[in-house]
Amino acid sequence: MVIDPTILMGAMDIGTPVEKVDNTTNKRQSVRWYHWLKWGDWLIYGLVGTLSAILLLSSPAISGDAASGAVLIRDGETIHRWSLQELEEGGSLAVDAHDYHYQIDYSDGRIRFVSADCPDKVCVTSGWISRPGQIAVCVPGHLMLKINSDATGETDQSEDVDVIIK
Repeated sequence: MVIDPTILMGAMDIGTPVEKVDNTTNKRQSVRWYHWLKWGDWLIYGLVGTLSAILLLSSPAISGDAASGAVLIRDGETIHRWSLQELEEGGSLAVDAHDYHYQIDYSDGRIRFVSADCPDKVCVTSGWISRPGQIAVCVPGHLMLKINSDATGETDQSEDVDVIIK
């Protein structure tokens, strides 16, 4: 009887099957990696897979909430509001905030910061936002551009930014 040394050491290559000698016919049979799993392993894999599928299907991107408009907020005050119809029609808006100048474009139900003269330009690199709950923020200018999901176009205060650390 030939003993494979990799089995004794506990090493198993998932890509290649391990061979097992059949004592009755002296022929080698391949054993796949999944034959080494016990019922508890299958249970854990099943639970992880089920939980992953539930989390994926319940994500906000898939839930189908329709955007109702957008809001531009400076220092906690709404300075401009767009309806969904205005976002679909398109246009642009120039905004000055805290000695910085911003250009905001909107079209096809999306909105973004096109240009800004703030030092970091994170707001510009955030790109288009179109799904409910998405935000684009400029910390130096204290601006927040947010897509709303409720029918009234109001911003739900429970979803606002909790803390901004300088």
